[in-house]
Amino acid sequence: VSTQSTWGGIRITNRVNYNCKMFGQPYYGNVRPVPPVSVVPYGEVQDNGYYSAGSYDGLDGAVVPAGPPKPTLYVYKLSANCLGPWLLLMEAGIPFVLIEVDITRGESHTPEFLSMNPMGKVPTFVDTDGTVVWESNAIMRFICEKYTVPQHFYPLDVNLRGRIEMALDWRQTVLYPNLTKVAYPFLGFSKDKSRIAEGKQALDKDLKVLTDFFVRETPFIGGALPCIADYAIVLPLLYLYRTDYRTPVKVREYLENLASKTPSWNEVTDALKVFMSTLR
Repeated sequence: VSTQSTWGGIRITNRVNYNCKMFGQPYYGNVRPVPPVSVVPYGEVQDNGYYSAGSYDGLDGAVVPAGPPKPTLYVYKLSANCLGPWLLLMEAGIPFVLIEVDITRGESHTPEFLSMNPMGKVPTFVDTDGTVVWESNAIMRFICEKYTVPQHFYPLDVNLRGRIEMALDWRQTVLYPNLTKVAYPFLGFSKDKSRIAEGKQALDKDLKVLTDFFVRETPFIGGALPCIADYAIVLPLLYLYRTDYRTPVKVREYLENLASKTPSWNEVTDALKVFMSTLR
């Protein structure tokens, strides 16, 4: 998809490009093009909104003035783990550069990328001072601690903070592993179908914990407004829509409520939804 706008009198055609190459070299971390050239970052509002930094191939050769340093988030848009940090940055209004790494082509295992994240995975977050953080929940915690964000994302109240931390750890150690047993084979992310039935049984219990404990008394895990635990939990639940698992009505309502209160929801989830719509 191409969009056009102007930057300092220069017309820009911006097409998101998945190969993350710029001037024939990978664009990672603090490796920046020589000033005054820069990729177009999120957070710089143009005539028609925000722009993704993809590559100079993707920008059709457009040259734009460099701005102040911005953090960079490396993602694969079909990975639900990547969508939480991306959504947080958007909803918190933090200017940033988004780079898509095509993990299916090995772009997360190049020497340049492995120097940032030896696990060779996304999401990976590189702050303006060169600090690198990986693991989706760690990235969201870091952003909330380092940047000025609305407090509901990661409250200072120790009791609410404890509840959110508990939900984040439960998501990582219980919910997500069981969800992937069911969803990954349907999405083509795994060929192992032997654990689908086991995963469904576990999800029945897990999603009851979600609705009957975490959001029993409040719309969201931290209260009346979404927090980072909601982002961490809800986005992977989208995978279930392309399986034969019957997601409970209360879970669907929780998901739909979050989406309705999140202006950036469609932008962040669009690629995943398009991908899932093509599956048979």
